Amino acid sequence: MLALSLARPALIYGNTESGRRMDNRVERIPHIGIVAGTADGAALCYRTLCQEAEGLMGHRYAHPEVTLHSFSLHRYLDTIDRDDWAGVAALMSQSAAKLVRAGADVIVCPNNTLHKALSLVESTVPWVHIAIPVVREVVARGWRRVGILGTQTVMKGSVYAEQLHRANIGVIVPDQDDRSRLHHIIRNELIVSALTINSTLFVQRVIADMGLKGAEAVILGCTELPLLMSNYQTAIPLLDSTRLLAQAALRYKVQEERHSSEDCLIDRGTVTRDQERMICANHR
Repeated sequence: MLALSLARPALIYGNTESGRRMDNRVERIPHIGIVAGTADGAALCYRTLCQEAEGLMGHRYAHPEVTLHSFSLHRYLDTIDRDDWAGVAALMSQSAAKLVRAGADVIVCPNNTLHKALSLVESTVPWVHIAIPVVREVVARGWRRVGILGTQTVMKGSVYAEQLHRANIGVIVPDQDDRSRLHHIIRNELIVSALTINSTLFVQRVIADMGLKGAEAVILGCTELPLLMSNYQTAIPLLDSTRLLAQAALRYKVQEERHSSEDCLIDRGTVTRDQERMICANHR
């Protein structure tokens, strides 16, 4: 059995470029729009944007414009429980329209589950897909097999699986009983900020089991999971999807030809040209 100790986990956020100045004639830190799902997820994303922008902007306390829009969470949860992903996309599209009117250059959604509906969203500005910076971090670190934790939709769906498959990265998910318990914990505890020791120990054990099955790291595909695990050691490194998403948004380049780059945060194999223009984000 892999040993566990009570210490801070090896959460992977990615590398922050420090001290780089932005040339406002060609590119600038974007006005970032946040489509909020859960309160803690949106708050973590906003906090990360503010904390990590200083190095990019070259000034203490500097961060870009950030605008957040949120519908009542019950509207999303009720729509998801009806398996109405077009309805989820409609809510996200309404949020996007409000953010665009507020001046957002690029949009992020720090909620992994909602990304199942992203291809159905209508938007006139690009979105950064949460899975892309996470998978890039996996590839950059040379890992070939990773675990994934989140809701049932995230663990067994396509939000991460397709991107990982295209990168030839193997995926490990918990067994059915553990997936069901984790989904229950997320829906009934974590999204209302109830962080319990029993749930923490359960997640620790699941991570250790995935390590024993060959996972070299585990994707925390639920915003609240890093908050749950913040004071605990895990057997293998953890990838914090929300922080990696925020970092990708900060590195988004607003250029005269925004969509000219071939290096885009989209899955070109599954999106139409209109959707590509919506999701594409030039990324260094």
